[in-house]
Amino acid sequence: MSIKEVIASRKTSKVLARSPLEADFDQALLESLVNAAAYAPFHYMAANSHREKLPDKAPEPWRIYILNRTICREVRKWLIGRDDKTKVPEMLAAADMLLQVTWCPTTEDEAAESNRFDRYDATQTNMEHIAATAAAIQNIILAATEHEIPNYWSSGAALREKETFDLLGIPHDEILLGAVFFFPRNVDQNRKVNMFPGKMRERRSFGRTWCHWVEELNVNASDQTTVLNVNTIVRMGRNSKPPLE
Repeated sequence: MSIKEVIASRKTSKVLARSPLEADFDQALLESLVNAAAYAPFHYMAANSHREKLPDKAPEPWRIYILNRTICREVRKWLIGRDDKTKVPEMLAAADMLLQVTWCPTTEDEAAESNRFDRYDATQTNMEHIAATAAAIQNIILAATEHEIPNYWSSGAALREKETFDLLGIPHDEILLGAVFFFPRNVDQNRKVNMFPGKMRERRSFGRTWCHWVEELNVNASDQTTVLNVNTIVRMGRNSKPPLE
C-alpha cells in the first residue's frame, strides 16, 4: 500500500478476551514496529533531568516500554489480583504486545518533580513534547496497519496509575500518553474474543467544516473585532471519504 492508503486503512480495534489467547505471532516483527517512532518529528529536546537517565542521553521527548505477550499476561494477573474492573485485563489477555508510551515534561521546578505525578506545566515546550510523542505513536500504528496488525491506542486507565509505573519500572516524572495494544492478525476470526471498532469511526467529518481556505488577510483585525475571511470546504459529501490523490 502507498502511505496514503495506509493512513486511510488505519482503524482502531479494541479486542477483549476472557482468557489468554494462544496463537502464533512474530515477536521480531512486532518489536520492529517500534523503530518507526525514531522518524517522528520533535522540536525540543527532553530536559536534562530526563536525558541524563539514558546512557546516550537521547534527545527525544518520549520513552517507550515494551511488554511482550508473557509480560502482558503477568500484568493481567496482577490487575485481576487488585480487583481491577476495567477492560484492561481483557485486552491484556488478547494482546501480543503492549507499548507504554510516555513523554517527558519540562518543568522549572525540578526539585518538586517527584511530587507531581501525572501533572505538568501548560507551556509551549510541553505542548510540543506531547505533539511529538503523539507523532511517534502514529508512526508505530501506521507501521502496524501496513502489516495488517490490529491495534488500539488507549489512554491507559489502570495502566497510567503510579502503582503500575512502579511495577513496570517507569519513572514517576514521565507521563503516559498512550498504552498501545497490538493483537493477532486473525483475531477477528477467533470466536473467543469480542472486537469493537473505535467510537469515532463512523463520526468522522472528513474536513467538511474543519478545513478552510484562507482567501484574504484580515489586516485590520483587533482583539474586539474579527472578520471571518475563510471559505469552508464543502465539496465533500456528509458520508463520503476524501480522495487519496
